[in-house]
This record gives sequence, C-alpha cells and structure tokens, in this order.
Amino acid sequence: MTANEQRLALGLGVVLIGGMAFIGLTKLKSWKQRVDTQAMAMETRRAEADELLAKQDFWNQRSSWLSEKQPLFTKAGEASTNVLNLVDELASKHSVKITQKQLTEAIERAGMTSANVTLEVRGEMKPVLAWLYDLQQPTGFITIPAMTITPNEEDTAEIIVNMNVQKWFRLPPS
Repeated sequence: MTANEQRLALGLGVVLIGGMAFIGLTKLKSWKQRVDTQAMAMETRRAEADELLAKQDFWNQRSSWLSEKQPLFTKAGEASTNVLNLVDELASKHSVKITQKQLTEAIERAGMTSANVTLEVRGEMKPVLAWLYDLQQPTGFITIPAMTITPNEEDTAEIIVNMNVQKWFRLPPS
C-alpha cells in the first residue's frame, strides 16, 4: 500500500469513526432527553401525590360531612318535588314571583344524581338576589349552572331571571 492509499484509508477510517460517533451521540442525546422528560413527569406526579397525601385528612373530613349531610336519593318524583317546594318556599319568603317552572332531565355524576328545574323568576333586584343567596346555601346542595338576568321592559323596577337549578342527592350504595 502506498503512502497516498494509507492516507486515504486513514481519512476514510476517521470519517467513518466520526460519523458513527456523531450518530451515537445524537441517539444518546435523544435518549437522555426522553429520560429527562420522564423523570420530570415522574417528579411532578410525585409532588402532586405528596400534596394530596398532605391534604388527606381535609378530604376525609369533607367526604364524611357529605355522607352525613347530603340527602339520599330515593325517587325521582320525590327529588323533583323537594326542589320545587324549596324554590317556592324561598320565593314566597323573599316576595319573588316564579312565572315558569319546568322539570328537566336528571344528571348523574360519580355517586350523585340531580333533580333539575328550569325557572323564570321576576322581582326587584334586592329580593331576587337575597332569594338566590338563600337558595345556594352549602347545606342545600343546590347549584345554578346557567342563569341570565335581564331587565323587565314592562316594569322597569323588576328583573327577569332565567335559570337552571340543580339539587344534588347522594345515590344509595349499590
């Protein structure tokens, strides 16, 4: 082998070794990024788990309060009647007029079901807001997922509230 051939072989060897090293380092860098991403995700999950474990007593207290205080679902008719009676009772207490009532389909979530009613309510601003405040007390398990308030064009002292009222009940254990 001549000197030129030796130099050419050496150059080819250096290029091959350099190319393999480049490919190897690229793969190593890609693998390291995947491992770092997984480690970061694992660290985040561990921090979240530690945070939840630190608040375990709080959530256990809340769960036992719910089990003790939330009404038990018996029949759909009774639940709907319960909601309508509560809405009517509070409306008469605050001098608010309920002009329309319509029962709507119940919604089920994990361990709970709701009795739903769509209402149109008319009254002066302060009594209606006081009625809404009384309606949504935590012990009542009432939510209002949708509500619109518009002025009454016929009687400017009044407002018209269209709303969906949900009362949540605990499902009996199966």
